[in-house]
Amino acid sequence: MATLDSVQILSEAAFGCEHLAAFLSKDEKTAAQFKNEFRKHDKMLAPYSKTETVAVPTTGLRTVESLKPKYHCLSCSETCLRTKRKAHTAETGHQFYMESRSRYVFCESCKDFIYDHGLDRIRGPSGKFEIGEGRAIWAEDSASEVYVKNNAYKNPCMKRGARGVWNMGQTCYQAVILQALLHDPTLNAYFLAGGHDVHTCQRPSCLACATAEVFTDFNSGERAEAVSAATLLYYGWDASKEMAGYRQQDAHEYFQFLVNGLHSCTPGHAESYDKKCTCFFHQMFYGELRSSVMCHKCGQTTNTHDPMADLSLDIQLQNKKRKLGRATTSSTANLIGCLESFTAPEDLHADAAYHCEKCGNTPQRASKRLQIRKLPVILCMQLKRYEHTSASSEKVDGHIDFPLTVNMLPYTVKKDNQPVDMSKYIYELSTVIVHQGTMDTGHYFAYTRLGGDKWVLMDDNKVTVASVADVLRQDAYLLFYSIRSVRSDGRR
Repeated sequence: MATLDSVQILSEAAFGCEHLAAFLSKDEKTAAQFKNEFRKHDKMLAPYSKTETVAVPTTGLRTVESLKPKYHCLSCSETCLRTKRKAHTAETGHQFYMESRSRYVFCESCKDFIYDHGLDRIRGPSGKFEIGEGRAIWAEDSASEVYVKNNAYKNPCMKRGARGVWNMGQTCYQAVILQALLHDPTLNAYFLAGGHDVHTCQRPSCLACATAEVFTDFNSGERAEAVSAATLLYYGWDASKEMAGYRQQDAHEYFQFLVNGLHSCTPGHAESYDKKCTCFFHQMFYGELRSSVMCHKCGQTTNTHDPMADLSLDIQLQNKKRKLGRATTSSTANLIGCLESFTAPEDLHADAAYHCEKCGNTPQRASKRLQIRKLPVILCMQLKRYEHTSASSEKVDGHIDFPLTVNMLPYTVKKDNQPVDMSKYIYELSTVIVHQGTMDTGHYFAYTRLGGDKWVLMDDNKVTVASVADVLRQDAYLLFYSIRSVRSDGRR
């Protein structure tokens, strides 16, 4: 089973791509023949720029520099131009070519160049590092190769771009939560590398197996249409009566349900809150809150710790504190103000008086404060837009400003006299989920970051390019932030 500690290993493919892995894993004879062809073509094509003698109608034969790169099939002796490569693969089934100029390997199924450090090692003599033919060649024990393997970004063989999720009858709440997860690189590394082994899992209606199926389908290069999450939906119905049926559900509740379900489906997980759980999903999604109660008379502070899968922020509390003159932020409602209100000390009401042990277990005035003791890798923040009173329930509309990057250090428990590693506290916005409609009915859609400043609007199966400005003007309901950097040892 994969853990967060091994994500870096899992995300690095053992081969250049999944097609090369399948081909070289057939049998030793096939792999040996392929490597011999690779070695032969690599030697034949060095140096890169080779002159060719071509026929020129007016002047006869003359030697010219080849202007167009050719692709040498690594399964036969065929050589073709880029425009003929696809036809050769369709006719013969041969997928891999060596480009004549760079000697890079091209996978026709991936439609991209691939890098395989195993093949790269056979370019030069084993055990040596040398410069030859204008490039560096290293062997297995080379420090340079180790550096490249540990730091090079592996672009997986997958569908480029974005894909929607089919709405199967008021299931937009499921679609938006899946979009928040499907674009996370750590979750992709876990599921695509077999972190949850669907072949050996014996758990009936396993939510982790169904989720792995969605990740596999989403990353398939063979399809361009939206992804179906029918199996995950039906397994969810089996697991929870509240989630069963084609009726509108709350996206926040579904997120909590799915995260708890994935945690429960992981072998070796801990069910009790008293026992520390080190399973992959617990580290990805669960943090920890510290609740501190301080007696105003003697100053004694009592701390309790509780797990958290998200932060539910009261967007009305900021307005109430502003009216009382307690707000420390500007007049504009914003996420930072909500976080400050969430972690600010608050006096306990008289009907919930605190009985202080140090003061002889007598009722005393006290204040309570919530702070984050441990942050998860993926941090979900809910802007509470539903108000429930004894008389009525209503949805709270209105815009709350939120940043693309947030520093969570001010809202966490600080350890005295210890240096602060800021990389553990900087989070970047990855998904914004919006609810459009009333308390009892409506529709969910999501804005998801694809990388850099590239954003898309995910409206069920419809995908539309969006700008950063489009994202920031939304009346968000759920905000997903991902930690900017995860250390290779899995710690944050």
